Amino acid sequence: MTPLAVLLVEDCDSDADLIERCLRKAGYDVTLDRVETAAELHAALAAPHWDIVLSDHNLPDLNASIALAHLHAAGLDLPFIVVSNTIGEETAVALMRAGAHDYVMKGDLARLGPAVARELKEAERRRQHRAAAQALRAAEERWNFALEGAGYGVWDWDIPNGQVLFSPCWRTIHGYAEHEVVPTATWRDSLVHPDDLPRLRAAMREHFSGASGRYKQEYRLRGRDGSWKWVLDNGTIVSRDGAGQPLRMICTHIDLTERKRIEEALRELNEQLESRVEARTRELRLAMDQIVESEKLASLGVLVAGVSHELNTPIGNMVLAATSLADKLAELTCAAEHNSLTRSGLLQGLHECLNASDIIARNGHRSNDLIESFKRVSVDQTSQRRRHFDLRTTVQDSLTALGARLRRAKAAVELRIPDGIMMDSYPGHLEQIINNIVMNSITHGFDGKPGGQIVIEASGADGMVELHYRDDGHGIPAEVQHRVFEPFYTTRLGKGGSGLGLSIVNNLVQAIFKGQLRLDSAPGQGVRLHFTFPAVTPQAAPGADEDQAGAALAS
Repeated sequence: MTPLAVLLVEDCDSDADLIERCLRKAGYDVTLDRVETAAELHAALAAPHWDIVLSDHNLPDLNASIALAHLHAAGLDLPFIVVSNTIGEETAVALMRAGAHDYVMKGDLARLGPAVARELKEAERRRQHRAAAQALRAAEERWNFALEGAGYGVWDWDIPNGQVLFSPCWRTIHGYAEHEVVPTATWRDSLVHPDDLPRLRAAMREHFSGASGRYKQEYRLRGRDGSWKWVLDNGTIVSRDGAGQPLRMICTHIDLTERKRIEEALRELNEQLESRVEARTRELRLAMDQIVESEKLASLGVLVAGVSHELNTPIGNMVLAATSLADKLAELTCAAEHNSLTRSGLLQGLHECLNASDIIARNGHRSNDLIESFKRVSVDQTSQRRRHFDLRTTVQDSLTALGARLRRAKAAVELRIPDGIMMDSYPGHLEQIINNIVMNSITHGFDGKPGGQIVIEASGADGMVELHYRDDGHGIPAEVQHRVFEPFYTTRLGKGGSGLGLSIVNNLVQAIFKGQLRLDSAPGQGVRLHFTFPAVTPQAAPGADEDQAGAALAS
């Protein structure tokens, strides 16, 4: 059975018992409290546990109209059914208009059970509706507090009627009092900057058509003081009619003016920083260019020293042979003048002259070969232009120029590069790489050692060249290997080391040859450098060879 708490306004015991039996018969577990006076009714209504009020119309000290008024005064929404034999139709209608939900004649109590069931359902429906409305109001209040607290304005557009509701925060953003706002879409559009309005309307049409899921636009809007504010609208259509036409749209409205000001300040700051960085980069590049020029002059100094040293021997041999030849010719001439020249003496003298001439010729050719080799190296290193060249020949020329330094360091070089590995690239930069890594071995790897061994080998396949360089020097500790390619990093500070040698090598390999360089080393096991680069260096922009080279060296 369904529990039912009944407040019964009735002065007749038998009628009260009859009503209770009817309700029990209708399936209710009845808890009934009967009152007969207004005071008793007032006290009973203070208890909040009632499900329904049943009231006779005429009691000595009370009637249904007064009971209904007490119920309303108590603020209770309970079903109120009049149960009476003395009520007329006009009175019943008046009571219904006053708020009674039904009336049942005591002579027809069979109607009471269904009437109670119906009104209990209606009361529950009203309760649920009130709870939903209250929850909605609470949610709206929370959202309003959140939006207003966050500085978000809101506009709510009744599209068919052209009416727009602007929130207090929207009005505050733009400085309008409530009575100054015209609640129409036309007025809102009149405040939009003329340059922005076409874009806004296009975005609105796109959203209305369903092409965009949300409407989101930044634009300028004129405030009450005539100033323009950057704002952001972000919203959506919340209802459409049966034909899909938009009926209502709600948007949040944010003031972006301060953000735009900060963005503009950041943009100006970035421009200033970029300008400063560009200026510092130019200064750094100029300084690096000067340092690199010093490195190149140092390399040319090594080259000149190599030329001098390498030519000393063949030129000395030539001078000695030429002196011997002159002496022998003078001797033969004197003998001929004194008629003391014999056949055997003439033949022996001519043989010695031929030997001296051969020595002069061989050493002359040797000097010419050395000079041509030095010329190629010097031209390549000073021009930095690309051309076709044989890898072995170019590396050999570089080693020839370094011959004196290698002999002084007692360093032997084994060249394992086959002929025919042709490259279309920058031989001057390749010679600089060879010069730098060999000098690095001499300066660092073999320092304090009685000599050393260098092996250079290469191979070419599938358009790529692999060049491997290794020495048996001191090696590089693991903890500093990550720094050896840094500019100005040196372990010989104050002893002639600039710290640029391997940095320049790394930059040339990556920026000029578009290749890769890998280092393997361990203390006591020497250094191994592995180069990989295309046989044909990718083309730079026309006329950019020199710029590219300078940028690589200065980077």
